[in-house]
Amino acid sequence: MAGERKPLDFGSLDDFDTPKRSKIEAEVFAPLDTKKAVDQASAFPSRERPDDAQINIKAPAAVLHRFRSMAKKERYTLGAFLEILMEAYDEK
Repeated sequence: MAGERKPLDFGSLDDFDTPKRSKIEAEVFAPLDTKKAVDQASAFPSRERPDDAQINIKAPAAVLHRFRSMAKKERYTLGAFLEILMEAYDEK
C-alpha cells in the first residue's frame, strides 16, 4: 500500500484561483464615505411618521388591561385614547 501513493497534482488546482476584482466587488468594497453619501442620497424615506415615539408604562396589570379594553371598546389606538384622556384631564 505504501507504494501506491501518488503525489498531488497542484496544477489541477488552478480552477480555485481567486477571480479578478469585478465591478460589483468594487462597489461592495467602496470606501466608507462613498457608501454613506450614496445611502443618504438614495435612502427610502421611513414608513413611520417622524413625530411618532414610543413609551413604556409600568403599572398594575389590572390598570393596563382596563386601559387597553377601554380603548378597544371605543375603537381607538392606545395613543389616540391616551390623548383623549389627557385632554379631558386638562379641561378640569
